[in-house]
Amino acid sequence: MVRGAGRPRSFAVVGAFALVGVGCARAPRQVDAPSTPTRAHAVRAAVVAAPSPLRRLSNEEYDNSVRDLLGDATRPASAFPPDEAVGGFESNSVSPVTQPLVERYQLAAETLAAAARPRLGELAPCPPPEAPRACAARFVERFGRAAFRRPLDPRERASLSALYDETARRRGHERALSLVIEAVLQSPSFLYRAEPAQGGGGATRPLSGYELATRLSYFLWASTPDPALLDEAASGALDTADGVETVARRLFADPRALDGVRSFFRQWLDLRELETLSREGEALSRFTPELRRAMAEETLRFGAHVTLSGGDVVEALLTSDESFVDATLARHYGVPAPAGAGFERVRLPSGQRAGVLTHASVLTVHASAEDASPILRGKFVRERLLCQPVPPPPPDAVISLPRFDPAETKKERFARHRMAPACASCHRMMDPIGFGFEHYDSIGAWRDREAERAVDATGVLGSTGDADTAFDGALELGRRLAASPRVRRCVATQWMRAALGRTERAEDAPSLDAAYAAFAAAGFDGRALLVAIARSDAFRHVGFEKEAP
Repeated sequence: MVRGAGRPRSFAVVGAFALVGVGCARAPRQVDAPSTPTRAHAVRAAVVAAPSPLRRLSNEEYDNSVRDLLGDATRPASAFPPDEAVGGFESNSVSPVTQPLVERYQLAAETLAAAARPRLGELAPCPPPEAPRACAARFVERFGRAAFRRPLDPRERASLSALYDETARRRGHERALSLVIEAVLQSPSFLYRAEPAQGGGGATRPLSGYELATRLSYFLWASTPDPALLDEAASGALDTADGVETVARRLFADPRALDGVRSFFRQWLDLRELETLSREGEALSRFTPELRRAMAEETLRFGAHVTLSGGDVVEALLTSDESFVDATLARHYGVPAPAGAGFERVRLPSGQRAGVLTHASVLTVHASAEDASPILRGKFVRERLLCQPVPPPPPDAVISLPRFDPAETKKERFARHRMAPACASCHRMMDPIGFGFEHYDSIGAWRDREAERAVDATGVLGSTGDADTAFDGALELGRRLAASPRVRRCVATQWMRAALGRTERAEDAPSLDAAYAAFAAAGFDGRALLVAIARSDAFRHVGFEKEAP
């Protein structure tokens, strides 16, 4: 919101956040969705797609977007409240916007606009003899299109132009352009990804070119479309599945593809939790800020590498004996430190680590403050790799670790969970898997003994449908999971959830089946999966909520 005595109220302020407190159910207007199907779309009239929620940009998407729009890498969204997760991925589609968040958006917009003023000659060049007003008109059109991810409609163009004119008369050209930036960054058309229903009765429509460009860029780049992608949207290049594939492959070749893949792994593996975790006991002094950062960076680099370099991504994710470490993480793993100051690709200690399940980041996030947690680690495998949700504990459940008794082994203590009728069904899903991680302490460091006993890392993988087996240690568990079709299907499902910003629905089944088939046919190449998702009906269409009878 634009503040200050005598300052004009921009179009972004008048009603931009009238939605506060009502869940932001009203979507910004879209101007380019076809009112009737094109011939290309008419042949797909029978396509079924699920409704799309109104999604607010995640903090990461906001930061990446203002970086690409303004060249500002200060990451202002770090001051925003945490994102809301849906199906494990940041979606911001359920909870209403609060007044404190509105104020954070306002402050960020003001700060970004002020920081952009010294660079207005680059952002809005006015080569002589062009008058400032003509230069401003070009900037409004170009910046508005880039920020809203579609052309401005006439009312938006007129409002921004009027804001410029009134401010320029009183405060000059540069201050007026800065205020335009401030207003645009507070508009719902920037802050929300809207794919509004146009019709009803349970029908489906194809996304417009600009809507699809937005889905593609935030899926593959975690950022706003670039001008080339918006031009492709305008040209009709995204009107067919083949056209979408061609564009998706171009986006893969851009360095920003690393941002998109890293974003997926950060969310899927819960790595954001590393920033706020605490540790107790002996691990406290070792769990330094430098180690936290190194843990996260290893997994993000590894995930991007195995996804974008080709080959069987599931096999590599779960069994690779190579990863990326810096000097801090090398000490933690007991491997030689890289020669340079940054991260280098290394071979992990044989018999101790292989694949992402043995990364210190994953092990630390899914542990308790005091020790390794068979419950949390088993739950992670069950939900994130097998796509089998664990029900929440009953209201009367006692949420505490089994009392320590030196006469008992850890397995004997945790067996009490599985003897209590209210707890047994859930803990049978988690604990026997989680025991396989006992060689790793609360910050993922290797250990052979715990509490004066040799570590027992034998476990049981059950109720999977295709991978039930006993195993010894996380490395063997990783190999068993990598061979499971259920796990491979789950990886595809997790990517689909990330792409759509929601959990799958019945309407998505044909698209998920087709994406998985293409993934398998390509030898489980991660790039093939992402292209198949982008080509899918679920990704390229939106459905309407059926009216209640």
